[in-house]
Amino acid sequence: MTGLNRFVLLLALPALIAGCSPAAPAAAPAGSSQPSAAAPERVLTASISREPDFLGAQAPIPSQSATDFYTRMFNAYLELIDDQSRPMPYLAEALPALHTASWTVFPDGRMETRYHLKPNLVWHDAAPLTADDFVFGFQFATPARGFRTAVVPYTLMADVTAPDDRTVVISWKSAYPDAGVLLGSARFGLVPLPKHLLDDLGSATPDVVQGNPYWAHEYVGLGPYKLDHWELGSYLEAVAFDQHVLGKPKIGRIRLMFMSDTNTAFANILAGTTAMALDSISFAHVVQLKQEWAQSHAGTAGITVASLASLYFQLRPEYVSPKAIMDVNVRKAMAYGMDKETLSDTIWSGELKPMDSIFDPTTSYYPTIERAITKYPYDPRASERLMAEAGYAKGADGFFANPNEGKLELFLRAPPTRPELPVLAANWRKAGFDVTEKPASPQESADPASGSIYPSMSLSASGGSEVQQISIYRAAQVRRAETRWQGDNLGGWSDPAFEKLADGFAVTLDQNERVQQRVEMARMLTEQVPAIPLTYNPNMHAYLNSVRNVGAVQMQTTGRMTWNIYLWELT
Repeated sequence: MTGLNRFVLLLALPALIAGCSPAAPAAAPAGSSQPSAAAPERVLTASISREPDFLGAQAPIPSQSATDFYTRMFNAYLELIDDQSRPMPYLAEALPALHTASWTVFPDGRMETRYHLKPNLVWHDAAPLTADDFVFGFQFATPARGFRTAVVPYTLMADVTAPDDRTVVISWKSAYPDAGVLLGSARFGLVPLPKHLLDDLGSATPDVVQGNPYWAHEYVGLGPYKLDHWELGSYLEAVAFDQHVLGKPKIGRIRLMFMSDTNTAFANILAGTTAMALDSISFAHVVQLKQEWAQSHAGTAGITVASLASLYFQLRPEYVSPKAIMDVNVRKAMAYGMDKETLSDTIWSGELKPMDSIFDPTTSYYPTIERAITKYPYDPRASERLMAEAGYAKGADGFFANPNEGKLELFLRAPPTRPELPVLAANWRKAGFDVTEKPASPQESADPASGSIYPSMSLSASGGSEVQQISIYRAAQVRRAETRWQGDNLGGWSDPAFEKLADGFAVTLDQNERVQQRVEMARMLTEQVPAIPLTYNPNMHAYLNSVRNVGAVQMQTTGRMTWNIYLWELT
């Protein structure tokens, strides 16, 4: 341990241990007889980065301040994706299979998928879960109430019905190739909501729906753990759900401590006051723990990924400055002037590999995509050549300039927590681009309008699944004032040919044809360069060896490392 971290730990440890330890039991009255003391309940204590705004898998809270690291604890879905990205039935007895009675494609292109629920399913409050809860969830969780359901696959669902208590039928407006595994294309698939608790909100205004305590402090779900106690500003506790569909979890109680300061979370896990840190420590802490624990074998530290960090160019004429960014040669020149390998090594210690496209490079079909796309390895000469074609040459100060417009001045915006900002700016300045860093304030980072009208470039992380990434470049997702700056498309780029490919990709059932559609979309994005993919975005975790059965995961794993939390053990 470094001297600095020992100092942080020594300062923080007494207060942390006092604040995190459970209170001692009250003493028995003098002279009373005492039965044999029961074994104390084992509690897994973990730190999370902030107090959640909601616990539901699908919630209408605008800030969306939660993570699937812990929402997984409280929720169950029709399916579950394991650590090898393999789907398995969860609430459903089986998943729909194409060309069977569970997945019907009609001559006019519409579809129908059927699920048969497992018997005796109950909510955390012991009320029965029925197919009507899925129908209610589909009808209730609308964008007008604040739910993020204005995206595929929800927009392709015509209706959800319940022929009986255990049968859920989804009617599709058109063919949809991912209909068999909804969690693969949507964060939580088709989510049931407890009609017996929320039916009275059916006519409520959106602000009343969003302010209802059900989504957080009074949450009732279906997952392996149910909410037991919430100490505002401090922690929440969850207990094992006896009637969890996959069996009662092995750890009886989990306490999630709210720790916004990464050094505090780091000190706690070093001291053993907490046994786990879920995205509450920094990447530097992960690197240090890996080094220290490699010798002591005291625990495991690592990262999971669920989002992709990219550099988006402003391509809306009314906001862009300088106008040169509208020239694709300038964007290509900047791609060649970015040293992604050094960026990864400097910031992420080589743990995260640079991305060349929006598609997952670990898939079996990615080599086909890789052969077709344009890559931009660091090449200052290629950058200078392209800038010359755009009418720019380096001046006496080493920066690109145009005889008529003067020096090319660019602005790079990013949230203040992004570590890439100074490295990228310095990298580009070395290549001849005069880039000024514009870190956004916390208020600006939370303001969708501010994040939409940046002048030159903006660094942002967004959902890493291919469906989420494709939506970033759709015309319908461009953020506009008239839509209150909602939408995934930060830069405003769109292309009719890309729209046609994306539309086809959403309804094509033939998997070989879908690979070719991915190839063409990737080719178009790397040729036109509306954005530069950087690396996947890391979420940090660490846990002591007293926590067993936690394993490595793939990007699409449900809840990432918490996918099998019901099987974890505490020794």
